[in-house]
Amino acid sequence: MVITRFAPSPTGNLHIGGARTALFNWLYAKNKGGKFLLRIEDTDKTRSKNEYIENILESLEWLGINHDDSLVYQSERAPKYEQTINQLLQSGNAYYCDCTKEDLDILRSEQQKAGIKPKYDGRNREKGLPYKKGSVVRFKTPTEGNIIVKDTLKGDVSVCNQELDDLIIQRSDGSATYNLTVVVDDIDMGVTNIIRGDDHLNNTYRQIHMMNALGYNPPIYTHLPLIMGEDKKRLSKRHGATSTYDLKKEGLLPISVINYLSRLGWSSGNKEKFTIEELIELFDIKNLNKSAAIFDYKKLYSLNKYFIKEIQIDDLYKEFICLTKKFDQLPKEKVIEIIEAQRDRCKTIQEIIDESEFFINENILIEDKLAVKFLTLKNKDIFESLYLGLNNISEWEISNIDTVIDSVMNKLNLKMPEFAKPIRLALTGNLSSPSINLTIFLLGKEACLKRILDAKRLIT
Repeated sequence: MVITRFAPSPTGNLHIGGARTALFNWLYAKNKGGKFLLRIEDTDKTRSKNEYIENILESLEWLGINHDDSLVYQSERAPKYEQTINQLLQSGNAYYCDCTKEDLDILRSEQQKAGIKPKYDGRNREKGLPYKKGSVVRFKTPTEGNIIVKDTLKGDVSVCNQELDDLIIQRSDGSATYNLTVVVDDIDMGVTNIIRGDDHLNNTYRQIHMMNALGYNPPIYTHLPLIMGEDKKRLSKRHGATSTYDLKKEGLLPISVINYLSRLGWSSGNKEKFTIEELIELFDIKNLNKSAAIFDYKKLYSLNKYFIKEIQIDDLYKEFICLTKKFDQLPKEKVIEIIEAQRDRCKTIQEIIDESEFFINENILIEDKLAVKFLTLKNKDIFESLYLGLNNISEWEISNIDTVIDSVMNKLNLKMPEFAKPIRLALTGNLSSPSINLTIFLLGKEACLKRILDAKRLIT
């Protein structure tokens, strides 16, 4: 059975790159009828925070990337790491090292002066030192030959073992280091396939050595090129939103994010938009790209605009109310009507919220320059005629509102823009809204009459 995993460190919100890694592992496992496991690598006590764990879990849930089996926390597995370190010591694949920080600083300085790549020189490798306070444990990396990673995307990649030093697997405080914990967990979780960023490739060489020393076959690795900004530099906050939390807060839909992330380094012919079921069915690591993907925010927002138009209104409503409480005083049916009226006009849910606030604001603010242009004596008859017509409506329905609008336009010999612009300004405070008849209908009779009167008072 194929078993993949996602193993984030809770030192920040879930990064876009991490979300893509999780997605690819999840899609591959589901495509193969296997399992997708989740592990929280929270052994960095100074940087790991519960709020980031919650963010990671909530973000994955929001995206619909659900893990199988129990959630694994590395912070709960210290005894297992200690047991494995002792196993490596007893088998001669690890040793105690009592070098001080000062010793290592001197070594590094001497190597740099000699033009040698700085690394631990193995001075305690064969001494068989006993444990003493302040010692670390180092893994005894093979010194001859090459280590080869059979990568499904990059092909066979290798490094000379002499380039690798004897890395520390247990710190002086007794805690296990990253490369050791990853190996132990991947073995215990039965991980068969690992898809991750190619910034981990150097770790992979070391982890395979440890897997071999422990008598286990390493998983199948796929190292993805990192996601870049439009300037071809690694994606960071200077490019814009970099976490799924940021994307959610801006009003992106999970289906839009999933679709966009899936196309960052993977493709399936010319198809650009997928259902989740289609992604699972079509995902194949053979279709991954070897070149780095460029994150294009414009494309993401364009995709989001498409899905805002296409998804079920109830799903759109759920995302809407997760982002704002401003509309809580309105019945659900009314909010859905507002969302439905705005969905074709907006590229994010936050934009729908911003564009819809005039429906709930008690008072409408009109910029002076717009008032001067549209709240004029010339347009006074429009306001008066519409007020009278709307006031006489007994059944507040679109058809009756249309009749009033047509009557006013015919009476005053107006074209739609001549009628709609001053009325839209009076009702919404700006010149952008859904169609004027729908805007009037959704605002309701009382609010419309009040705002028309308020606008008339501004006419000079």
